[in-house]
Amino acid sequence: MTGNENNLYEHVLLGTYAEKIFYFCLKKTGSSHEAEDLTSDILLNAVAALKKGVVPKHFSGWVWRIARNRYSAWADKKHRRAQLETDLGEQEPADESADPERALIHGDELRLLRQELAFISADYRDILLAYYMRGRKLRDIARTLGVPEGTVTSRLYRARKTLKEGMRMAREFGKRSYDPETISFIASGGQPSGLPWTAVERKIPVNILCAAHNNPCTVRELALELGIAAPYMEEEVELLLRAELLKKVEGGKVLTGFFIIPRECQDEISELVCAFTERRAGELWDLAGKALREAEALGVTAGDYDGQDAQMFFAFYLEQLLEMSRFTKGINTKFRRADGGSWGIIGFEQGASCRLPKSFFNNNGSEWDGMSWLGYQAMPGDPVFHERRYRQDAPAALLTLRSVAEGAGPEHFSEADRENLRALTADGFCATDDTGRPYVNALVFRGDMEARLQEALKALPDYARLSEAMGRLTDEAKDIVARYSNPYLKDDFEYYVMMSLTGLRSTLSRRLKDASLYPSSGAQFCAFRY
Repeated sequence: MTGNENNLYEHVLLGTYAEKIFYFCLKKTGSSHEAEDLTSDILLNAVAALKKGVVPKHFSGWVWRIARNRYSAWADKKHRRAQLETDLGEQEPADESADPERALIHGDELRLLRQELAFISADYRDILLAYYMRGRKLRDIARTLGVPEGTVTSRLYRARKTLKEGMRMAREFGKRSYDPETISFIASGGQPSGLPWTAVERKIPVNILCAAHNNPCTVRELALELGIAAPYMEEEVELLLRAELLKKVEGGKVLTGFFIIPRECQDEISELVCAFTERRAGELWDLAGKALREAEALGVTAGDYDGQDAQMFFAFYLEQLLEMSRFTKGINTKFRRADGGSWGIIGFEQGASCRLPKSFFNNNGSEWDGMSWLGYQAMPGDPVFHERRYRQDAPAALLTLRSVAEGAGPEHFSEADRENLRALTADGFCATDDTGRPYVNALVFRGDMEARLQEALKALPDYARLSEAMGRLTDEAKDIVARYSNPYLKDDFEYYVMMSLTGLRSTLSRRLKDASLYPSSGAQFCAFRY
């Protein structure tokens, strides 16, 4: 067919037959809305055939044959939908307009049917939609799914039965459908792809993880708990599985793959740590003073730190050393993730009634090629080395710090080094003396100084006593966490105990301020190691 003939036929079809086809459809369907949809379907099929090059010998008969075929397909689909309702024990009202009460009941039943379709499992839902709503034959569905036709038939029977049972139940959404939980997280290790943080930025995934924590769930159960239709829940679950935050368990269920520490567990650990800090803060302060004297003897420099600030740094330092000595080396980076990372994660339920002081908290810095910056912050909002511009440019900044620590002056620096120095000075990580010479404004450990310092500290009776007490604290924390975790976490149990305590990290050194052992307001307690 030429392009001109094609255009002529389309013009005749749309100009002469469109209205006639509409009235044909209206008579057949009894509904103007359905007639409009069916008319569009007929015209689109006819136009598509013409564009493919079909040349009808008798145009009028060809058009009406298409109209009757499309009507038959429409009627078959409608019959299947009615059959589904009948199979589920529902009766189609003969004349809803004559019986408003019956029409209302029927409408409620249809809403129930649609609700159940939204929450039925994908295996059943796909077959129901294909057979009843899309009018596909059983053998075609079987071919698409790659299963025997008998399997499709049996699944269709079970799907109808499941739908019917669901419609008879008083289905209720879970509490999280209207009152989502808020969880805070702590992560450790390398995170090259942005996981796990990018996966827990929204309420839906967070509440899926809450619902499936210590509680294996099907997608249907999660859908009902959050009030989200199953097709959308399936996608959310798949994303969390790929992120390695959910894992599959027996029975086709999913379980949160990490520990979310309940508020009751947090409270128990908080009280345990509180009692420990009240008894041991003075011992830590005295030991920190001895650590400072040992460091000075080794030649560790301290920037602008006065004696008390440097002693406070060692209080933080010793607390971390004592805490981490109770756990396997490298526990922070023990995981091997599909995204190339080594991250682990723990969640904290909101609402814990922790009565620990909030004066201080700590934060690690950056590490590269044998150099590292360790920073302990006194108050939220103070500069942190790795959370400022140095996150991306840490290697260059660390190289500049090393040059400064070795006594290099600005005259020896490249333009890039001078720019780094300006930034480091503006943020307080470097300073200049009276002669204008820069220095690292932190404790500086060179070579094996830190290893020798640790060796000297561990030989002190005071350190041994505090270490033994910290060991008892850790053992008691393990007993608490064990009561709230599940067997699936056994391989990583030690990690979650450590991270449960990490949420309360530096509580012992925080107590020093409340006890007036450290009267200064402080700033940021830092060390540079190379």
